[in-house]
Amino acid sequence: MVIVAAALALTGCSSSSQPASAAEGAAAAQDINPHDISELQDGGDLRIPVDALPTNYNPIQINGARLVTWQLAEAIFPSVHLDGADGGHELNTAFFDSAALTSENPQVITYRINDDAVWSNGRPLTWEDLASQVAALSGDDEAFEGYSTVGYSDVASVERGDSDKEAVLTFDNTFAEWEGLFNLLLPMELTSDAEAFNSGWMNEPEITSGPFKVQSIDETAKAIVLDRNPDWWADTPPLDRVIFRVLDPSARADELANGGIDIYPIGGNVDLFERAQTMSGVEIRTAPERRAGQLTLNGSEGAILSDLELRQAIAQAIDPQGVTDVVLGTIAPGAQAVGNHILPPTDPGYEDNSDVLPYDADAARANLEELGWEFDGNVRTKEGERLTLRLIAQSTPVFDTVAGVIRNQLNDVGVDVDVVSVPSDQFYDGYLLPGAFDLAVFEWTKSASPFAHDRPVFQTPEGDTFGSNFGRVVVPGIEDLYDEGLAELDADRRNEIANEIDRLAWEYAHHIPLYAESGAYAVRENLANYGARGLAHYGFAKAGWVQ
Repeated sequence: MVIVAAALALTGCSSSSQPASAAEGAAAAQDINPHDISELQDGGDLRIPVDALPTNYNPIQINGARLVTWQLAEAIFPSVHLDGADGGHELNTAFFDSAALTSENPQVITYRINDDAVWSNGRPLTWEDLASQVAALSGDDEAFEGYSTVGYSDVASVERGDSDKEAVLTFDNTFAEWEGLFNLLLPMELTSDAEAFNSGWMNEPEITSGPFKVQSIDETAKAIVLDRNPDWWADTPPLDRVIFRVLDPSARADELANGGIDIYPIGGNVDLFERAQTMSGVEIRTAPERRAGQLTLNGSEGAILSDLELRQAIAQAIDPQGVTDVVLGTIAPGAQAVGNHILPPTDPGYEDNSDVLPYDADAARANLEELGWEFDGNVRTKEGERLTLRLIAQSTPVFDTVAGVIRNQLNDVGVDVDVVSVPSDQFYDGYLLPGAFDLAVFEWTKSASPFAHDRPVFQTPEGDTFGSNFGRVVVPGIEDLYDEGLAELDADRRNEIANEIDRLAWEYAHHIPLYAESGAYAVRENLANYGARGLAHYGFAKAGWVQ
């Protein structure tokens, strides 16, 4: 669901049927057919395909922190800041008049909430909502199953300011990425009680606030319908409704061609890309994103890859550029594999540190031999045990392709791979979270706050608590570096620390970055202010149809 300082400024625009090649670099900050709201129709629906409905509608709970939940959340929940097109943070002025650093020692942030901001139950947004969320995510009460305690655990106090609409946060420790806090902000009715926080919103979000509200959730039709919030105090959104439909990627091209949806992500799906090029009234919009494919290795106690040397040998057998060429060769010719675990290629601090543990099939073979894994036919064995790894991937054309390439690469060095193609709605809860895999292919989405966002990815597991470290790989010293980066106000030094973290992640084969998302979308050409959002937020409040 990331950038250290100010993001690389990107210029240019492209709305052609052919996306810019990777050789051209980041061709556009956004490709969304920008229009002033006054130029758009009043009304209409925006129909968006998704992989699955949320299993928990609390987006800051560990099981609710999913891409679809956060996408939905932007339309129905407050936040202090939004991701800007330049990769930095921009104040969400519909909800907050200001959020300012008012003292450096101790660090104090003062938030001024919009006087008109209210929740759907009629209660005003107040300083108590911020205080309650800090308490829930601070880590002090282990009953709260929060996605992350980073930043919140550094808050010493949250106090009422000059009114209920002002909150004053004082920190125990300097927290450089404070602008990433309260993105999102949830009501205190949810965050003040652990049971409600963890499981109270399994079926629906009960209290919301935003330009849209929930009209219906249909578990049978697998659809969520949002409509305009009649109590919204800011500019009226052009759209009447935003509709999220669960739709298999294989069906999306037909649905777009037949008028059933208005957009679909192309990613690395060549079929979806080629189909979009032939559709009347549809264009391909492209802008670099923070999403990237990666391979997680299970290093948990008792897993075969808990052996560091074996894990390193397996990592050396994986060729990220080979995966990238297959996935993006047609859509983005010349695309380069991602070489950094924490900073995306669009970030000015990005360095390719993959030479720490580079792809080297010959070295992988030699190291496997040295570890006692010898060929028995086409597969290596050791003391009668076959070297077989279980690779899980969501059942989509792209992930099936990625899994197939990785299987072939590992087969080439004598590793047997059992590929398990999993339905998207079962992947996280049924396989990834319980650690029912040796290798797992999926995509990470970064944020404008890389240290705060990614620290849970490297969290040291304690019992059943592992944050987002799904492979349970322990990297000595990496959490200390994260803490150092979180407290470092100098952007250049934060970049240095980020790359130190990345080199450690390569050394311990925590996970393997593979390819950057193409950032390509098939979009109806008269849809405005929406499409390839690049580094920015989705922008539901301004999306609409050209008159």
